[in-house]
Amino acid sequence: MKTSSSVWCLMVVLHIILLLGLGMISSSLGSMQQVPALFVFGDSLIDPGNNNNYKTLAKANNFPNGIDFPYGVTGRFCNGATLADHLGYLLGIEFIPACNDPRTTGSNLLQGVNFASSSAGILNDTGAKIGQNLPMFRQVELFGEKILPKLKSLMENSNGEDSATNTFEHFVAKSLIFSNIGTNDLLNNYLARFANPLHKPIPPQFWDSVLIAYGNQLKKLYSYGARKFLVTGLGPLGCSPYIIASFGEDRNQCYEHHNEIAVQCNLKTKTMVQQLNQDLPGAYVLYWDVYPLIRQIIDNPSQYGFKYSHCACCGAGPSNGLFLCVPGSILCPDRSEFVFWDWFHPSEATNKFSARQAYDGIIQSTYPTNLKQLVEL
Repeated sequence: MKTSSSVWCLMVVLHIILLLGLGMISSSLGSMQQVPALFVFGDSLIDPGNNNNYKTLAKANNFPNGIDFPYGVTGRFCNGATLADHLGYLLGIEFIPACNDPRTTGSNLLQGVNFASSSAGILNDTGAKIGQNLPMFRQVELFGEKILPKLKSLMENSNGEDSATNTFEHFVAKSLIFSNIGTNDLLNNYLARFANPLHKPIPPQFWDSVLIAYGNQLKKLYSYGARKFLVTGLGPLGCSPYIIASFGEDRNQCYEHHNEIAVQCNLKTKTMVQQLNQDLPGAYVLYWDVYPLIRQIIDNPSQYGFKYSHCACCGAGPSNGLFLCVPGSILCPDRSEFVFWDWFHPSEATNKFSARQAYDGIIQSTYPTNLKQLVEL
């Protein structure tokens, strides 16, 4: 009896060890790096702190920003990790350094660089009233003329000059370009009260001119060797606490005028992406329509684990939407209950959920594939 009991116990232990081993392998595979690097272009929604040393109001290098981020206050407009950070996590990349950080050099470049800059836009002068920033053209320029030469030099030193070209070209082509920009071109020129106190209408061809510039910037990235792109559309601008506080008559309702503009702009952006896929041989340009997802969360917060979707966790004024999140601001006790961290930027909980939807979500959100399928190409 003792012998059979001992054998049974041994079998149970071995079974548990096997399951644990399989779990560890599965976990390890899930965290494997899926692209050589992630290069990020955009605005304050994904800025990692590139504006910290600029003369501008558009920076977040103060507490309580970063209250839940492992590295603390970095300049992110979020309580924790941004959308770009969470996309990196899903791709097996732990940290993407800011291009303006002096530590972003040497081997720190090898997993990618984040060029995003708060208040920046596709147009060169967007956000200039607020202060310094890196407009999209400058972000692209820094990628091609500063970062890529350094990466090529690193590969020459490690692989030898003969194989460096092939290695470098493969590295750039297989890396992912993530671009999330355009919001400020509308807000900082027309849709924000401070930018357009006289309520001048948006010229009919304004977004068309924005997309011409944007298309040229993406083509420039292609000319540098980039082949895989994730291009994000506009979110529901009229649902941000800032716009609700500025224009809304009901603090629990989105301001639909701004949302209708975002939807129309997104249709044109998707058309631009379709054209780029036709015009650029070997390129895979993925369009991510974030609008339906974020709107669904805002309209049905409890279904996604949230309680508050029209007011910010941190700020001041109606809906906590009239001032930046700074020391002394009203701060909610539980950040996970809020869709928005501050007057315009999503909370980490929202960013995490959104990134997962782009990565392996339904094709209706990302066109023509999801991100997981894109990186496998």
